[in-house]
Amino acid sequence: MGANRRGKILLVEDEHKLRALVAEFLGGEGFEVVQAANGREGVEHFFAHGPFDLVLLDLNLPILTGVEVCERIKCDRPEQPVVICSAAVLDQEMSALRALGVEQFLSKPYHPAELIRRISDELRSFADRRGLPVSRLESSGWRLDDPCPSGPSRALFKQPAID
Repeated sequence: MGANRRGKILLVEDEHKLRALVAEFLGGEGFEVVQAANGREGVEHFFAHGPFDLVLLDLNLPILTGVEVCERIKCDRPEQPVVICSAAVLDQEMSALRALGVEQFLSKPYHPAELIRRISDELRSFADRRGLPVSRLESSGWRLDDPCPSGPSRALFKQPAID
């Protein structure tokens, strides 16, 4: 990892356009991003390309659900930081994820500053639990105290499917 890198993220998102947009955004923020298009790919990439500083995980995924992906990841690495980014989280999913130690949930659509805030919060919490330095988290150009800057919205969202 280069000196300007802020961490390595596994992004598991089935919506191609959203995944590409989020990966490009996070890359611009200094993160190394490994992308997976479905649950099975997410698990495979976790074991083949890890370790990861954080997993950014959608729940409604093909092949394996986000909860199944999280269970497999946490079974191998219980301390793995995970942020859930999903349009809807059912009560049973929320219970299962909290039992696995997941505390960060971000509803789609979301603003890029909120995404960075949640990632930074989770990485900071993980670093605090492990007694690690968190200096690489402080360099973001986003104003996290102003999640809705004036001007056009820069929210990240899933485009509805057109059949």
